Amino acid sequence: MPALVFEKREHSAYILLNRPAQKNTINLEMRQGLREAWKEVDEDGEIFSVIVSGGDEVFSVGQDLLELEQFKKNDPIQDLPLNSLETFGSEVGKPVIAAINGHCLGYGFLLTMVGCDLRIASTSALFGMPEINVGVPPSLGIPAYVDGHFPPAAAMEFLLTGDFISAEAAYRYGYVNRIVPPSEVIGEAERIARTINTYSPFMVRNIKKMARFALTPDSGAIAYSQAICLHCRHSPDYLEGPKAFKEKRPPHWRHR
Repeated sequence: MPALVFEKREHSAYILLNRPAQKNTINLEMRQGLREAWKEVDEDGEIFSVIVSGGDEVFSVGQDLLELEQFKKNDPIQDLPLNSLETFGSEVGKPVIAAINGHCLGYGFLLTMVGCDLRIASTSALFGMPEINVGVPPSLGIPAYVDGHFPPAAAMEFLLTGDFISAEAAYRYGYVNRIVPPSEVIGEAERIARTINTYSPFMVRNIKKMARFALTPDSGAIAYSQAICLHCRHSPDYLEGPKAFKEKRPPHWRHR
């Protein structure tokens, strides 16, 4: 079963995160699938909009920590392959709508921040950045993106506690466009996509380009965040967190 399913219906592309047994954790195969999907979206002149979803139960609980733990055995300092903002859709030129059911955490949350322009959440949706729980620094400039989408107090709480917030809270913060029952998430996303698809694709792309320029975090903040992330990868705790997760035990932090 492929980790990601891509299909086209009329003028919309559909991207389905497709590892339900692993709660749609984002692994190398899924990152490769996202890269290929974004490329096809931008190259196909008949695609006017995109809908990204994770199915009926969960959007994504974040990166695959078992894959990360295995990768770090060989090289704890280097980043994972195909782990970039472009992989998560930062450069896609067409409107992207997230249809979010269940947990939307970590890299899954990042995907909805970086790659998606509109977000439809179900009443069951939960958002959060739980990296702190396993001692993994939030990479790819995640703190800058969280701070760009949420008030400073909420952003800091996300990053330092690993707590989740509800769809209602995300809506109050202005992150979510609509909250609907779980069975209506895809339908609402499709309704918005159909509206967008009636407009000039040229104008839509350029309006998105202007808006994205204004909304994207400062490149200096992203670079600084990445530099700190690299520094954290030299820590023994960076190796301990995913190892403890794999062994299903509490981590033993060395405080450095």
